[in-house]
Amino acid sequence: MKATLLTAALAAVASGYTVLDPSNFDSNIQDGYWLVKYYSSTCPWSRRFAPTWEQVYTSLETELAANDVKFGEVECKVNRALCDAANIDGYPTVVFYNNGENKGEVPGGQSFEALASFAKRI
Repeated sequence: MKATLLTAALAAVASGYTVLDPSNFDSNIQDGYWLVKYYSSTCPWSRRFAPTWEQVYTSLETELAANDVKFGEVECKVNRALCDAANIDGYPTVVFYNNGENKGEVPGGQSFEALASFAKRI
């Protein structure tokens, strides 16, 4: 529940952050670079990861916007088809997209340092 509220609050204030669902997924990720978090609101690992994900986005938002790097998320419990299409087999998973093409899971783990380092190299 806390992760869902945190996500809703982040999406409401962040212009470069998008909550993705079947109605907007394809049209959004086809343009530019995207880091997409796939998660489940009932998963304890997803809830633990939420503050790290928020920290990556909020600390790098301005810097990465210049490189057309955007952030989004998919709630797999609600949007199962999107998660299946991305071959998500565990939560949370962060996937890198380049102009709509799934380039795979972000390497290096899910620490702030690993995600920030990857995002800055895009």
